[in-house]
Amino acid sequence: MAAGNALSSYPKQMTLDTQMTLALLQELLMALRANDADGYKSWLALGIEQLGRDVAAEVESDWMVPLLVEEERDRLMAWQLGVSL
Repeated sequence: MAAGNALSSYPKQMTLDTQMTLALLQELLMALRANDADGYKSWLALGIEQLGRDVAAEVESDWMVPLLVEEERDRLMAWQLGVSL
């Protein structure tokens, strides 16, 4: 093999944990954008169960919130406070 074509230069496959984390992010975003509080809470609970509280919290606060528009942030905050908008 040529120096630039070593196996280490190929992209590595995502681990199952990484795939599950990205799937959780996707499902949480879809539930929030569909205004589905129950679906959101169910996915978050599953994320906590499968990935742990720390990972689920990181997905929710560090990865998802920056992607939201103001209305979605307000809706998420209301759900967390137990209020319906």
